[in-house]
Amino acid sequence: MKKRLEEAMTEASEAEEIIPLLKEAIAKFELVPADLFELTAGKTKVAQQKASQSGKGSGNGAPMYRDAEGNTWAGRGRRPAWVNEALALGKTLEDFRARGRHLRSAK
Repeated sequence: MKKRLEEAMTEASEAEEIIPLLKEAIAKFELVPADLFELTAGKTKVAQQKASQSGKGSGNGAPMYRDAEGNTWAGRGRRPAWVNEALALGKTLEDFRARGRHLRSAK
């Protein structure tokens, strides 16, 4: 019993040490929950609550940006690598605007 308690204490100590490291990595790489966790059952409870409170869904998910290779991005969340690479090469987001998609103006 004493050995199991010592093991549990060691694990708790390790968890306390890793949490700040995880927070630092999340902030550094601008990660969002979808980058870290698979959401196989649809929206999380928090996302469902937010959607019901705002009276809006998450939209139709249609891509707002598309490149010649078929990569797409809905314009939500972190920019995908293909967008960042193109921007670094001098392209603009307008260059990838999907036909028929218009940005809403900021409020």
